[in-house]
Amino acid sequence: MAKSLRSQAKKRTRAIKRETIFKPVEDARLARLAEAQAEAAKKPSVGDFMDDKEEVATTTTTTTDADAMTEEEKTTKKISTSGPRSNRHARKLKERKMKGKKGANKF
Repeated sequence: MAKSLRSQAKKRTRAIKRETIFKPVEDARLARLAEAQAEAAKKPSVGDFMDDKEEVATTTTTTTDADAMTEEEKTTKKISTSGPRSNRHARKLKERKMKGKKGANKF
């Protein structure tokens, strides 16, 4: 006869398995991940390297960039991000409209 999942024997064996089998594996995994994360934190990231070069470039051309940005913003046309992206949907709607409604169902 099958035992319920709530039976004391099942609970006891699950607790023993949790402590003796799964916990050491989980702790080892957690230690590996912590070590890998610590090593990754020590390495310089790509963004830090790029920021150093950009700081040198921006200090020399700060005034010209500000003037260029304002002129650029005025000349560029705004692009709509809403609305239909393709003509396919509009074409189908037009075809449906041209087709018209069919007559009432006759029995």
